[in-house]
Amino acid sequence: MIKSTSLVLLGLVAASVNAFALFGFGEDKTESANEDFGLPPYNGVKHAIAVLPPKYTAVVTFTNDLSQNIGSMLESALFDTNRFIVVDRDRIDDTLLEQDLQSSGRAAGASDVAQTGLIRSAKYLTEVEITDVEGSESGQSGGVSIGGFRIGGSGGKASITTIVKVIDSTTGEIVAKERVIGKAGRKGLNIGYAASSWGADLGGFTKTPIGEAAYDNVVQATRFLAEQFEDFSLEGAVVMVSGERIIINRGANFNIGTGQQFVIREKGELLIDPTTGEVLERIEGPVKSKVEVTKVSDKISYAKLVEGEMPAKGDIVSAVGG
Repeated sequence: MIKSTSLVLLGLVAASVNAFALFGFGEDKTESANEDFGLPPYNGVKHAIAVLPPKYTAVVTFTNDLSQNIGSMLESALFDTNRFIVVDRDRIDDTLLEQDLQSSGRAAGASDVAQTGLIRSAKYLTEVEITDVEGSESGQSGGVSIGGFRIGGSGGKASITTIVKVIDSTTGEIVAKERVIGKAGRKGLNIGYAASSWGADLGGFTKTPIGEAAYDNVVQATRFLAEQFEDFSLEGAVVMVSGERIIINRGANFNIGTGQQFVIREKGELLIDPTTGEVLERIEGPVKSKVEVTKVSDKISYAKLVEGEMPAKGDIVSAVGG
């Protein structure tokens, strides 16, 4: 009797699993949604960049969630290019609170947890300003209207225009700017945007024309940003000098190999135009020594002195003859 009951229960469980799978529930599927931007492999300098909260200046009234989603998608896309160190600024207050808790003495002591003084500063800031949002109801069925702008359903058209800026965090100068227009259906995208407050008509993360336009806009903006920083220079810096060991901030990630030699220079003076205040460039400092790589790790290399004097932390490392 017990065996028979068990078999019946197993049969019911199996039927339930099949039913859930039939209706799209209970399926355990995981796939990468990282974007392939068609960029060549990169072993150059990875500058630290922060995505500022996007601005919304379009005439069409739209929910602020659109700005938030574009900001999040851009941050994720920049990371996927493997060309940037993306530093978070959206939730930095939470990081600071955690560090304050650790340093207050009320948390258990931990040498490598929530340490202060190590937050990475962004060399560049990127800002997205949404200047225009357009949509068409042509061919749509279903969906929802927000402020006279209908989205959702099928067959819709939409476009989003943004101004993408890159700002130098030291000088505050805009060093690059691009006007980007993202359009629904350009790439046959299936990724959309929806806010939960729009109601059950749209559901959760619904595939919508405006979502496709936003995604297409982010893809184009990311390609533009990646092209601005294709720095393959091997110039680096001395991180530490310990006894006879010289450690530099270039490793296997820059295709450094054992036996490779570098010139060590003093850090040159930063030139500032006395009439305009413009930062011109940093002049090349005098040569101090030559070193040879003896061991390579992922992000650093160990070197020995070949000629000249021992370098100091912060000295510039450049390729021989470069």
